[in-house]
Amino acid sequence: MSGRNRAGASPMPTCQPSGFSRQPPRVLVVDTSPPWWSETGPILCEALDNFLTLASSLEGPSRLPLLSIYAANLQQECLLPFAQVKGNLARLRLCVDELRSLPGEGCVRSRGTVLRRAILNSLQQYKQYSSHHAHTGNGGGSSTSNVSLEVTVMSSQPGRALVRELEAGLRESDLGSLRRLLVVQMSTQQRMTGGEQGWSPDGPSPDDLNDSEGR
Repeated sequence: MSGRNRAGASPMPTCQPSGFSRQPPRVLVVDTSPPWWSETGPILCEALDNFLTLASSLEGPSRLPLLSIYAANLQQECLLPFAQVKGNLARLRLCVDELRSLPGEGCVRSRGTVLRRAILNSLQQYKQYSSHHAHTGNGGGSSTSNVSLEVTVMSSQPGRALVRELEAGLRESDLGSLRRLLVVQMSTQQRMTGGEQGWSPDGPSPDDLNDSEGR
């Protein structure tokens, strides 16, 4: 057998730093509506705090160049306009603290419209951010004019129902700068063992929401 065919002879794949520079900006839209935010909120905020602490302090190229965070309840609120993640831990933690302080009780209303507005607002905000940095030349050496967004919506609503609602609400919208829209259902272990049927993030999501590039 030749060396190239022997088991274990192939070189291990290496991490290319240039790949990090091509990572798209990301938006996190968090549904903070009752009644489940009081249960999922503390867990999510702790996980987000840990993740941002790691992402902002890793040496080398930034793994997550730009991040924006929205909270959606009775109305949508931008807690973090697009900001650099690397070396920006203090600002990121202030955002997580603000998210953590949001009330977990209150009236329940239809959330699809508010979440849709948050998504569209993030797309508009990114267009303004890109235009400003292209005009001022402060893009940090990398152009954002041709980069599309990845948006993640986290909600306690059943995932499939929310996907259908967002799909219908966004059908007539300009999604040219949206690369991917991911819907994740937040659920505590107690809810899952209680017999409630919900959509799992491991399950497939519609292609037209998972990959909106080219619309």
